Amino acid sequence: MARQIIWNKKAAIKFDEIVSYLETELSEKAAMEFVKNVDGLIEKLTKYPEIGRRTKNKKTIRQYRIDKYKKLYYRQQGKSLVIVYIFDDCQNPASNPFKNF
Repeated sequence: MARQIIWNKKAAIKFDEIVSYLETELSEKAAMEFVKNVDGLIEKLTKYPEIGRRTKNKKTIRQYRIDKYKKLYYRQQGKSLVIVYIFDDCQNPASNPFKNF
């Protein structure tokens, strides 16, 4: 079943910030690898939306690790998959609105 992907504004801004940071501070290759990982993850989530772990403070939001430091937060909305937020664990962990501890 093909699900529609919806990026909320905060998630889209954060995604762009991470890509820009990777291009500037690391390399264009690192930025492209991140984009490739996110695209692959979203494709997987459209097929198996239940694989993400539920967050403790918002039961409708699920999380899935993009890589060692970044998590993607999403929720199902009918036949759509809404990308809610991307969080980089290198930031202050207390600032994560979906913290799981």
